[in-house]
Amino acid sequence: MPRLFSLLSGIFLSPWAWPASAQDELPEASWRAVRVMTAEEKVCLVSPPTDASKPVVIMLLSPRMVYSLLEWSRMRQAAEAIGYRVLSWKDPRVPEKEWRAALASPASTLNDPYALHAMPARCQWLWRGVNHLPMSFVSLGSQLHPWPVWGVMPDEAWREALQFRWLALQRALVHPSRH
Repeated sequence: MPRLFSLLSGIFLSPWAWPASAQDELPEASWRAVRVMTAEEKVCLVSPPTDASKPVVIMLLSPRMVYSLLEWSRMRQAAEAIGYRVLSWKDPRVPEKEWRAALASPASTLNDPYALHAMPARCQWLWRGVNHLPMSFVSLGSQLHPWPVWGVMPDEAWREALQFRWLALQRALVHPSRH
C-alpha cells in the first residue's frame, strides 16, 4: 500500500514546483513505463505526421459521459496552451445520430465540433475494454506513455498530468538504455 500511495502522490506533484533536475527525480516507474510505439500504434497515434519534438494528447470522448462534452473545449485549450497537439476522437460505440444530438444540445460547449473526429476504424482496437471516458494517451515522437489520463479535471490538474507525462517521455528519450 505505501508503494501505491507513493506512486499516486508522484503523479499529482506539480511539475512547475519541481527543481530544475525534475526529469532525474521522476518516479522511476513513470519513465520506465514509457515505451516505443508498435507499428499499429504509430499508424493510429502519429497520423497525420507530427513534429516529433511536440507532445500529442489523444483523447477519446463520449456524450454518454456528460462532462466529456461540457469540459473538453476548456481542457483542449489548456493542453494547447502548454504546447500539446490535441487529437480528439469520438467514441465509436456511440451512434452518429446520438453524436449529432449531443453536439447540437445547448449544454454542449464544444465550440468547434469539427475538431472532434471519428476514430479511424483501424484504431478501434486501441480502446477495447475502455469503460470510462474521457480517456487520453500522451505521446512524443514514437514514444508512448501507456498510463492513460482518465476523466475531466480542473485546468491545473490537467496541465500537471500532461506535464508529468511529457517529462517522463523526455526522460525516456534522454536515457533510452534505462528502459
